[in-house]
Amino acid sequence: MNGSFEDFLDALLAFESGWDRDRYETGIIQDWQLDQWAGGVVGSFFSGYTSWSQLSDAEWEAMAYRSMNSYGFVGYQFGEALLIDLGYYDDDFYYGNGAATNTWDGAWTGKNGADSLDAFMTKAVQDLAIRDAFGHNLKIIEDGLAAAGKSLDDYLGTTRTYSQNGIDVSVPLTLTGILAAAHLRGAPATVSLLLNDTVSADEYGTSILQYIEQFGGYDAPSIAEAIAFFEDGLTGDEGSGTPGGGSGDGDAPAGNGMADVTAETADVAITWNWGQDTVVNAFDPATDTIFVDWFTADQIEMTEVDGGVRFTIASNNQTLLIAGVMFAALSPANFTIRDDTAAAELLGAIGASDDGDGDTGDTDDGDTGGTGDGDQGETGGGGGDATVAGHGTANVTAATADVVLTWQWGTHNVVSGFAPATDTIFVDWFNAGEIDIAETGGNVVFAMPGNHQSVTLQGIGLADLSPANFTILHDTAAAEILGAIGAGTGHGGHDHGSDAAVMHMITLTSPSMTIDDFDPTRDMVHIEQGITDTGLEISDATGDTVIVVTGYDGNQLSTTTLTGIRLSELTLANFSIAETSALHEIADAIGATIDEPEVSGSGFPIVYDSDGSNPAAITGTTDAGGLIYRIDFYADDIVAFDAAKDCIDVGDTSVHNLIALKTPDGEFGMDNPWGPDMQILQGVPFADLTIATLGLVGNEHLRQDIGGVFSWELGVGPRDDDTVYIRSHEYGVQTVIDNFDPATMKISFLYYGTRERLSVEDSDAGLVISTLPSGQSFVFTGLSLADLQPGNVEFHHDQVIEDNLEVPFGFSQDDVTLVSRADLLTPEGPAGQITDGHQTRVGVGAPGSDAPVDPAPDPVDPDPVDPDPVDPGDGSGGTPDGHVDVHHLTWNWAAIETISGFAAREDVLDFGNLSASHIAITESGGDLFLEVVDNGGHVYVIKDTQAEDLGLANLTAPEWSAVLTAPGGVHAQLAALGNEDLV
Repeated sequence: MNGSFEDFLDALLAFESGWDRDRYETGIIQDWQLDQWAGGVVGSFFSGYTSWSQLSDAEWEAMAYRSMNSYGFVGYQFGEALLIDLGYYDDDFYYGNGAATNTWDGAWTGKNGADSLDAFMTKAVQDLAIRDAFGHNLKIIEDGLAAAGKSLDDYLGTTRTYSQNGIDVSVPLTLTGILAAAHLRGAPATVSLLLNDTVSADEYGTSILQYIEQFGGYDAPSIAEAIAFFEDGLTGDEGSGTPGGGSGDGDAPAGNGMADVTAETADVAITWNWGQDTVVNAFDPATDTIFVDWFTADQIEMTEVDGGVRFTIASNNQTLLIAGVMFAALSPANFTIRDDTAAAELLGAIGASDDGDGDTGDTDDGDTGGTGDGDQGETGGGGGDATVAGHGTANVTAATADVVLTWQWGTHNVVSGFAPATDTIFVDWFNAGEIDIAETGGNVVFAMPGNHQSVTLQGIGLADLSPANFTILHDTAAAEILGAIGAGTGHGGHDHGSDAAVMHMITLTSPSMTIDDFDPTRDMVHIEQGITDTGLEISDATGDTVIVVTGYDGNQLSTTTLTGIRLSELTLANFSIAETSALHEIADAIGATIDEPEVSGSGFPIVYDSDGSNPAAITGTTDAGGLIYRIDFYADDIVAFDAAKDCIDVGDTSVHNLIALKTPDGEFGMDNPWGPDMQILQGVPFADLTIATLGLVGNEHLRQDIGGVFSWELGVGPRDDDTVYIRSHEYGVQTVIDNFDPATMKISFLYYGTRERLSVEDSDAGLVISTLPSGQSFVFTGLSLADLQPGNVEFHHDQVIEDNLEVPFGFSQDDVTLVSRADLLTPEGPAGQITDGHQTRVGVGAPGSDAPVDPAPDPVDPDPVDPDPVDPGDGSGGTPDGHVDVHHLTWNWAAIETISGFAAREDVLDFGNLSASHIAITESGGDLFLEVVDNGGHVYVIKDTQAEDLGLANLTAPEWSAVLTAPGGVHAQLAALGNEDLV
């Protein structure tokens, strides 16, 4: 056992609240963070104290129960919705039901002495409330397992192996691990894990397996005792209603129905019943009653279908049909509904509620996984009836559809034999930013990149699908998916031009593909982060272009074939490539040239060309009687351009083959991203132009980037004093930024004009952010890359989700801040095409938020300051010019990360906040393996490197850390492998 049940509660509280003394004393958690979670400096709570380090253990524990994050979750991360369900609190407007945060302006019931928020934020009350929550979740879990003929006892004490992100992860199943898992992801997700091996993760990527492992193995009450604790404490105040007004479990307030029944006395009881499809016949609305258990509005849906009223609990693969009854026959007298958000939805559907719009959005309670890891839950998105035409007309659920797209971390499923004439697809609560649809190689591929997930319909094209195939829960996803199949106005997937260009995604976990209709004039291959030159081969020996991706162990991961396409037909405009080493590998294979300026660290020179040898082509005339000039950076400059009536034509050229520039004299031009070629509108400054000058721009990403450049030059869009706006288009501009404070300031790429050749490097002068071909640079004096958190850096959606501009920073696309570009200028696109970029998200550690680092950081990452760094270089290790690559070793659950080209004479391994017990070093096949122990098989593979190659200069860690020198630490392990210098 890891300890007693009290030890388990202590560990969970420390982790959830952020008040973890061990991590504080090692410098991982800092005073400024505790100031924010406490709501003031230490002196405002303890007179005479100047540092939180002065607190006694009892004072420290008291502050943990008072800890509040930016969304108002307190202590163990309790929110209003869960406490309403548990009978401690009551309100009709709260987080998850209209409010943006937990406001705590409702009424307290007095349960267990909690008659105010201050009274609740104590050990005496919260230790009882968390046990109530445990019993509440366990009851749901046991009911769900019982419906499948199982019980939790069948699983406890076993070790189960699950597939996560293509990696087998084994975890022991213990009761405290299950309690923590349900606290993080909710009881239904825990049932789904046990019954279906479905591994889920929260919005921050925290896996349910991490909580099972981290909090497993403590002593605990029995399952029956835990459930009895919850049930014995029921007061009748559970759910919304006047505190103290209830008279027992069955006395629901009128707003929750008026049937006054329980699960035992109702004629129809809708409770957790995993995988069951029930039909109720002969229901009499005049006399019969319906009991609806602890489902929230986002978990249960009621629809009127042919032949009756159907209740759907999609996450539980469950339906119940009341045959022969319609909405009009039902009234509140038929119902007792335990959860108030479900009551608002269900009674609203039958016209008996003031809130009649159906789904009230997601709540944050123990059932939906809204308490663990500082998780704020999803903030409602779509709502309403998903069976209307705007959401598809299939009228199916997760239990009845032929294909189900729901959250399944790290899975890549291929569906063969899909029949568009009859088969159906259910799309769970993904929003448009979380799911993409594209036609790839004769297949339709749904990609959920943030969840490392895809579903492929083999042999099906977009044109084969119609709304009749779909039920899509989220409004924005419905607009995107139905738009892609020509049944709406939505965004049709990735970077589509006017001729429906297709982006084919290759990741470390994507399946093999054969693409029979690849069009080199418009289509693209996106090679994602993590694929470097050592794991990438491209050839056309068979007459087809074949792209092979291999893993760190040399095993083949996938093969992508472009049928009938030779390498000579491809250009760099056909590729979007995250890793620099992979870019050079592709460029060499297709014979493309990536030119470098003669002077390192500078851009290419501005060259004017108007000798008449290759005049700019004129493709038409404008309505104003002007000329339309075709942009071609190999042609002569455009002279005598009349900004009042002329315009330019870029056609469908990709952003990967054309970008905007500004000369030192202020003139507008267009650039070759890969070399010195350019075409300038001689004598025409930006100030004389409008966005209409650009005419119709077919490529979505080019619309975004050139629109960003024009917005900057014409003064459109934000100019916040606390933000440095990085640009790429200004030749001859080098900007020095002094006194940049990561605690309060941001770096934004909102106006950045390219997707290529971004460099982020530490230098003697400070952090340097620069871009080719212009050479424009920003030098942040006194700043290093390690000083930044992901939330310091802002992008718009497609810059990172589709083109990985975050990679040079070493950050995850899931952690950086997203800002909207909706207010920027945007050129006109082809009919039916939209320009994406409205999505927003506060990044991890973002300045200006109430909680720069979530008070419940990733459970396997003890460093809330730098939760997910990766190699800040290009993955290729040291460079011939003597540049030092620092490889940050940190926690990245179940990941296999390859460091290629490590230069032992100059590169550095930074062990950060890892301890000696976290590291296991081995050698195999000429490579060095550094495993992060108890992290789901997470390993760093340093290619072509042995222990004896490393010296003291290659190894670093914070001053307070003993990871290098402790007994059994890095030095000792390398010495044991034959490194005599470290003996």
